[in-house]
Amino acid sequence: MKTTKTTKMALCGAIVALLGMAFVACGTGAPARPADELVSVPLPILDWTVLDDQGPPDHGTSTIEMTEFEVDGMRAWHFAGEVTDAFQWGYAGFGLFDMEGSMLELIQSMGAISFMVRGDGQRYLLQVLTSAVRDYAHFAVAFETVANEAIRINLPLRNFFQPAWGVPVGRLRPETISGLQWMTHESWRPGSYELAIWDVRLYVPAEMAALAGEAQAALLAAPVEEEVENGYGEYQY
Repeated sequence: MKTTKTTKMALCGAIVALLGMAFVACGTGAPARPADELVSVPLPILDWTVLDDQGPPDHGTSTIEMTEFEVDGMRAWHFAGEVTDAFQWGYAGFGLFDMEGSMLELIQSMGAISFMVRGDGQRYLLQVLTSAVRDYAHFAVAFETVANEAIRINLPLRNFFQPAWGVPVGRLRPETISGLQWMTHESWRPGSYELAIWDVRLYVPAEMAALAGEAQAALLAAPVEEEVENGYGEYQY
C-alpha cells in the first residue's frame, strides 16, 4: 500500500469561509433514488489533503491534525485542531482533489454521497468542486454532527447549491465535478473542532459500479507523492 502523505493546501480564506454564511440546510435524510436505480459503492481513499489558513495570502493560525485509525475493520480518519480569528475568516478542512481516470468517472457519475462521522456537535460543510466555478463559490451543503455519536450523513447531489455572493454558473453539471472538500463552518468560529470520517460511499448507476475497483487499483499502483504546500494553481480569481 502506498505510504500515506499529508498534503497541506492553503486557500483564499476570506471567500471560502463566507460559504458558511450561505448554507444552513442539514443533510441527514436518505439519498434520493432517481428513476435509474443507483447502487452504493465505496469511494477509494488512500490519503487526504488537509488545508488551513496558514501561509499566504491569509497568514492565519488555524490548525488541523490528521490521524488514521480503524472502525469495524474499515480505515477511518480523525481530524482535530483550532480555528482562530488571527485571520478574520479562519478555516480548516480536508478533501480529495485533482481526481482523474476511473476515480474521476466514478465521482462524476454520483447521484448522492454518504459518509459516517463522529463529531463534536458542530456544523460542517461539504463542497463539491467543479471546473465551472472560478471564485470559490463552490456547490455546497452544511451538515450537523452529534457530539460523540457516530451517524451517517446522506446528501443527494440535488441538495448542493452555490452561495448567493458568487458568480452563478447554472446548475451543478456532474461532468464538471473535480473534487470534494469538507470544511469547518463559520457558525462557531473561533474555537476547537474534532471530526472523524469513514465509509465514504457514492450512489452511482449500476453500470458504473465497477469503476470503484478500478480506481482502488490505480491508487494502490500510484507512486508515493512528496509532501508539498500549494494552492489552487489551476484556478483564476
